[in-house]
Amino acid sequence: MNNDRFNDFDEEDRQLVLDFENTVLRGGMQFFDVDELEVIIDYYFEVNDMESLQRAVEYAEQLYPDSTTVRLRRAHLLIAQEKYESALKIIKQLRRQEPDNTDVAYSLGVAYGAVGESRKAIDLFLEAAADGWMLGRVYGNIAEEYFNLREYDEAIRYYQLALDTDSFDPATLYNYLDTSIQAGRVEDAIVYLKSFVGEHPYSGDAWHCIGSAYRQLGLYEQAADAYEYAIAIDKTDYYSYLDLSSVQEAMGQTGDAVSTLLRARDYTSHRADLYRDIAYIYARVDNAEMAILYFRKAVEENPDDAELHASLALTYSVAGDLGTALPIIKKALRMAPNNAEVLGTAALIYDAMDNFEAASDFYERMITCEECSELQCQRYLHFLYKHKVYEVMIDFATESLELYPQHPFYSTYLVAACFHTNRYNRAAQNMPYIDPALLNEICPEIVDHPRLGPLIPRHDSD
Repeated sequence: MNNDRFNDFDEEDRQLVLDFENTVLRGGMQFFDVDELEVIIDYYFEVNDMESLQRAVEYAEQLYPDSTTVRLRRAHLLIAQEKYESALKIIKQLRRQEPDNTDVAYSLGVAYGAVGESRKAIDLFLEAAADGWMLGRVYGNIAEEYFNLREYDEAIRYYQLALDTDSFDPATLYNYLDTSIQAGRVEDAIVYLKSFVGEHPYSGDAWHCIGSAYRQLGLYEQAADAYEYAIAIDKTDYYSYLDLSSVQEAMGQTGDAVSTLLRARDYTSHRADLYRDIAYIYARVDNAEMAILYFRKAVEENPDDAELHASLALTYSVAGDLGTALPIIKKALRMAPNNAEVLGTAALIYDAMDNFEAASDFYERMITCEECSELQCQRYLHFLYKHKVYEVMIDFATESLELYPQHPFYSTYLVAACFHTNRYNRAAQNMPYIDPALLNEICPEIVDHPRLGPLIPRHDSD
């Protein structure tokens, strides 16, 4: 096993785990006291090694079947396995036996939180906080429950309390920022995070959150500076490179956006994804030559990814090289004949080749896929409208509106199709929900219709 997994653990913990793996997991026997087994079990929780965790808990139960610590770890395992009722049964029994045990109170709070009983969970976490142990974790859990209740101000207060302790989890920073965004308090979050880095200047996570907060406000230069600080603190911080690249692209700095991703090459095991992201940057500025180059690099890194082949084929198609695109998309279809992304891309390419029948067939297969996205459905609707297949289009738009009532995109296309088929009453019924700009783009002649034209929604400034 790779010992890099011990990077966040001290040497004593590492040795305990290795001793356990070299004996017990290999069928041998070795004595560990309860405290040592607690460390071993908690390690497997931290690294999410469920198989070893199961065996560690079972071994602990053999040695110490009546230990409160071991029984709590069994309950935690049951929660991880989503066996909530069984977990609650164990913890409630321990609660009756040891009503003043704050570890039991904390565990019961975790169990109640898992089943959506947030108020009960909060009360138990507050009880657990009384002994002052691991307040960062306890306050973080309280904040999460308030978030689940959509009481964002209280969630923010407890996330800040968690961050003001010495035992906070770095993930709390990101949860705090997400909650601040939900509450519309991004500016307040920036103020707090800046004070936080005053106390913790080498927290790359905090600098990353500052960058993301500025990005949320559209302040891209400040965001870029914050992401650069995060990278300066930890040059292996791959996600800061990704977000820095995004804000550079938003500022129109295509070259810098690409260079930033290339700087990150040595810090990811997913180079195919990195090259794909670079290819998309070039595609968005209509640089087909460089987009093709990086899609090819991505395919070389991961030749079994059908969606990468499809993206490469589409880029050739957009560049007008349908002869090269066709065999590539055929290969992607052989690799993944039921992949919605591949099928949708094939539809786009065959439509570009003026092969309506093939394009229509691929779209129809695409929309039956479970992973078919809303964007892909919208492309299908546009395809139907482009080819004036109004009856099918009306049926599909109607079905879509059952899933997304009053959705502007589907309502707009439905109104346009009804207009072209003289269904004026139905067009009028859906007119309040349309996107006027989109309607003007796809069906500008409707504005002159004596009945429907006056019904088109107008902005107050018009």
